[in-house]
Amino acid sequence: MRKLAYILFILVVLHTNACAQASKSYIINHIVNKTIDKGEYVDDKRIDKKDKIHRNNLIYILSPKKDSIAFYRFTDSQVSEKKVPDVYTLTKNENTLLLTSKNESYTNKLKIAFNEKDKTILVGEKDVFYLNDPYFSYLQKNVNEYLNIPDLIDFLEDFLPGYNFGDLKYISSYEKYKHKDFKILKGYMESYRTQASDYLDKWNLKFLYNDKGMPTYVLKESVEGDRELEKKMISSNNGSLKYTLHTNIESRLITDSEIFIDINKNIYDEKVTSVQVGLGKETRYEIKQLSYKRFPTNGFTLNSANIAKVISSK
Repeated sequence: MRKLAYILFILVVLHTNACAQASKSYIINHIVNKTIDKGEYVDDKRIDKKDKIHRNNLIYILSPKKDSIAFYRFTDSQVSEKKVPDVYTLTKNENTLLLTSKNESYTNKLKIAFNEKDKTILVGEKDVFYLNDPYFSYLQKNVNEYLNIPDLIDFLEDFLPGYNFGDLKYISSYEKYKHKDFKILKGYMESYRTQASDYLDKWNLKFLYNDKGMPTYVLKESVEGDRELEKKMISSNNGSLKYTLHTNIESRLITDSEIFIDINKNIYDEKVTSVQVGLGKETRYEIKQLSYKRFPTNGFTLNSANIAKVISSK
């Protein structure tokens, strides 16, 4: 029943896009990443001896308005494993936006609301972001009016994993990096502990920028002083950016990452070390982009033959 409902959902999205945008083409973004699994460590001693290398094909199909995205992920040569994509849609009902992701197993929904008077954006039920006039006006037009998902992903970039939209980080528009006057001034978030559901954490968000308007620092800190997220710029050169990112999820999972972004070439590489505190186990891996291609297509979904053709294209 769930699978049938999901197929019907895709058909509705297809029909809506076909009627509204019949004369326009969809855009495929095909990204090939190499993941290097550096293994697991206990007390700084490596458990396994050899690196494991995987090749990941990520295929994003964007509707002409960029308000719908079909997403396929294939590891190594496993093209035939999945013919049905994850589907993301951004819709508007009166004054509230709804970002929805659906696959055969689950549905995830995120509400977004713009407040013109205060220049704030409410995400979910409690998370509030305060923006300066230029950035609020841009998002008001491109996200609240035009329903542009890549611009929304760019805005939420540092908090995508917490909202369960981490798979979309590779199709960010990177617009906030390209405009000197786009700034998030501050923010406030709330969340309940996963292992203590009656404990409410309250978080303050801090954002800093350099004289060129580039984001240099992001901090998510609780009122008690616990830091769940801290991101620092290390270098910036003509659109090539390097950051360090430290996250601490309830003192259970601590992750340190080195992130390289090229906003002109749509590159997002990272080196990650994560520690499962209770197990004393450390995991290390790297993700490096091998290629990024963009080209038009006539359909919102692909069959196995189409997918194989996309993956094999030069």
